[in-house]
Amino acid sequence: MALYFRHDHVRASQKELMEDIHGALAAGQNFMAQAPTGLGKTDASISAALSYALENDLTVFFLTPKISQHKIALDVVNGIAKKHSLPVRGVDLLGRVHCCIDPSLSELDNDGFQTACIKKRKDKTCPFYTNSHGYGKLEQAKADFSFKKILATYGSGKSHHELIQAGRDSACCPYEWLIKLASISNVIIADYYHLLVPHISVPFLSKIKKSVDKSIVILDEAHNLSSRMRSSMSKNLSSFSFARAAKEMRYLKLDPEDLEQKFNSWAAGMLGGSKERTITSDDFLPVIETFGLTPEEAAVKLEEIGLEIILHSGKKSACLRLGHFISDWTVGDKNCVRILKTNGEHFFLSKKMLDPSPFTSLLNDFSSSILMSGTLLPLSMHRDVLGLDPSRTIMKTYTSPFAKENSVNIITKNITTKYSKRGTEGYLRIAKKIDAIVAKTPGGTAVFFPSYKVMDEVLPYLFSQNLHIQKPEMKPPEIRQLIKNFKNGGVLCGVQGGSLSEGVDYCEGEIKTIIVVGVALDEMGLEIQALIDYYDEKFGRGWDYGYLFPGTLKALQAAGRALRKETDRVAIVYMDERFNWPKYNAIFEPGTKFLLTQEPERAVNEFWRKV
Repeated sequence: MALYFRHDHVRASQKELMEDIHGALAAGQNFMAQAPTGLGKTDASISAALSYALENDLTVFFLTPKISQHKIALDVVNGIAKKHSLPVRGVDLLGRVHCCIDPSLSELDNDGFQTACIKKRKDKTCPFYTNSHGYGKLEQAKADFSFKKILATYGSGKSHHELIQAGRDSACCPYEWLIKLASISNVIIADYYHLLVPHISVPFLSKIKKSVDKSIVILDEAHNLSSRMRSSMSKNLSSFSFARAAKEMRYLKLDPEDLEQKFNSWAAGMLGGSKERTITSDDFLPVIETFGLTPEEAAVKLEEIGLEIILHSGKKSACLRLGHFISDWTVGDKNCVRILKTNGEHFFLSKKMLDPSPFTSLLNDFSSSILMSGTLLPLSMHRDVLGLDPSRTIMKTYTSPFAKENSVNIITKNITTKYSKRGTEGYLRIAKKIDAIVAKTPGGTAVFFPSYKVMDEVLPYLFSQNLHIQKPEMKPPEIRQLIKNFKNGGVLCGVQGGSLSEGVDYCEGEIKTIIVVGVALDEMGLEIQALIDYYDEKFGRGWDYGYLFPGTLKALQAAGRALRKETDRVAIVYMDERFNWPKYNAIFEPGTKFLLTQEPERAVNEFWRKV
């Protein structure tokens, strides 16, 4: 068994993972790996999968929800190709919206972009698409010549940043180049959506001429797969959506007939004084009927208006979004919950999907599917929720490859972010403890809060200086700059389950102490209760599958950010007494030792004095 690996040295636990994956591939089985952060899962999985794929003429898909992880995966492919002189090619694939170099589409949201882009290509009015794809034989020949120039210097793989810049320089659509590269690549690095959302995956696979049965798929950060897929299938609207849609109609000299007021009146009547309630698909029909059209006709008309708005203004359209919402609203009553709620002034309508398995069960159709994460716990829960075939799925847990003395795990007594205990006094106590720990840490400290709301409550009480604070909806370049600034020292403040606490490797020892503030449980509401009820009926584990495990596992992800190599040392403070309770600490690796104390700063100081 020849396993191609890019490094001269392979860790024992990493070698075990590689051999296990290769064995599963040879047996045509799925493989689920719970492997601690720092073990080297990306190297191990790609090495094993690519080695097997080259022997059996298969394609490897490496799927990750984090664009920041693309470079790491591409580095593995390039490293293997260089070390072993292999004719291997990888492609760093992004969605079309992330690759677009047309400035007229830059302000559109995803729905608006996709609609406008399709029209421009159909009408032959996009010069970038013409230059990279072409319509007639002459244009196609010119496009092929431009692509061959890119391919001549491509080697085993270039980043999407390089391809996008080359597209700007040549006035060619980078996405079309990436699609062409994918069709001739051994490894395709992409997002979950590219293979698991049917309206994306079917045309995508057709374009690149690949089939699932001749492919191996690796899913990185697989603990996120269920929530990501449920989110992608969910839809939301609000009073603001109707107000903006009415404004767009008036702009086109159409009569919106008090659209926002009618929605608000309907919503208020449905709620009857309650803050939220579940509704049926038919309950929303009176609002749709204000258009004097059937739901299907209303959706088409609104989408036409939305497209006209985009073409007139070059900006995103609320009418387009409303049309898509109506189109999706009446589809399927199973596996979803429809919720109407208010914050006192405005109303919000949503259709939330509860079950990802109608999409994720496609993983059973691949030659093999490899799912891995540092927090894929419990393995059986993820297997069940994702709809993987139990008879064909191997599950294995790996221990940390790092010496136990390289870290200390501390649980803080008499502090909690439990909803019933939140308030000024509690937030002030948390802030004082954070300040005390930062003062005893010889380097950078990372603090991960359970939510932006809690972080915003605590930060005003902090005296620590040089704070690097994560904000909601930060874009990838902003996240990268925040991390770069933190490398020079200070306190990194982020949220559990966010871009800073998952999928980011802090490889230069910039984090000395990690503080996990609170348990990141979702606030109980109708959606969470529906999820609990659904999983209770389907698996008999509603509370665990729908609420407890998804929240507590975010703490493990955050805690694993600093241990990346054998020489790393880190103090980890779990700042919530609930981490000492059996139902919460069941997520930790068996045998993990904890120091329970009211003075975590003293324990941190003692740990670092031993260096």
